[in-house]
Parts: sequence; structure tokens; C-alpha cells
Amino acid sequence: MVKRRGGAEHTGLGGNAPTIMDGQSTGSEERDKLINAAAKECYELFFKGTKRDYDGIDAGESASMYAITLGIEPSYFGDPLKVIRIAADKKASNFETGIAKGYWGSGIRSTKRYYADYKRSSKFTRFIDKWHPLLWGESK
Repeated sequence: MVKRRGGAEHTGLGGNAPTIMDGQSTGSEERDKLINAAAKECYELFFKGTKRDYDGIDAGESASMYAITLGIEPSYFGDPLKVIRIAADKKASNFETGIAKGYWGSGIRSTKRYYADYKRSSKFTRFIDKWHPLLWGESK
């Protein structure tokens, strides 16, 4: 479920949409510091000063997707989705954008652009090139 302000998930408000980023600790203080540093730079590069600048972004590590997910996810109808994934397989890293078409942030319509879809010197590829080796080790 997408996180709600004030614990609305306990009041029956909100949908059953899965959470994209759980924002939980990985259990490793060193890895959490790296993810937080990546999230801070991601915010500065891709979110700060935009129409949907929330003064910060969420982050999480998905073991099932083998990816670090950074960005914002919708909480209500019409809210944007803007997520950057740094995947263990660098080519699977992507930038997903979209909008919630359903109530409580559900029914997200989105588009993904993968690492290979960007020009080599784009802001996105430079960001992935910097953080991928730090978070996942050197590419194969």
C-alpha cells in the first residue's frame, strides 16, 4: 500500500495499491548511507525546483527487483509518479514517469525509459554511471 499521511492505512482510507518504495532500512548502515547519498543527489538533479518539488524524495531497495528505487510515488488521484531505478544489471536501470488515474494513488499509468534509451552524455546516464558502481560494484 502506498504510504499515507497520518496513518490513513489503518483507518480504511486508501487503496490496496502496492508500495513502490518502502523506505525501510537495508539492515546495513553503510549501504543505507550510500542509498541516502544517492537519493540526495537524485533530488538535487531531477526533482528540486520542479512543479512537484516535495523538498525530498523516498528511497528503497527492492530485493525482488535487484534495484535501488529513488523518487516520488502518488498518494492521491492525479499525483505524479517519478521514479529512478538503479538496477544491479545496469542496462535494466530506468526512469519511470506517470500519473495516478485512480483514487488514493492507484491505477498508475506510466512510461519507462531504460538506460540504453538515453544519449550517452545525458543527466540520467551520468547519474547511473556514477552511482551504479558504488551501489552494485563494477559492471560485468
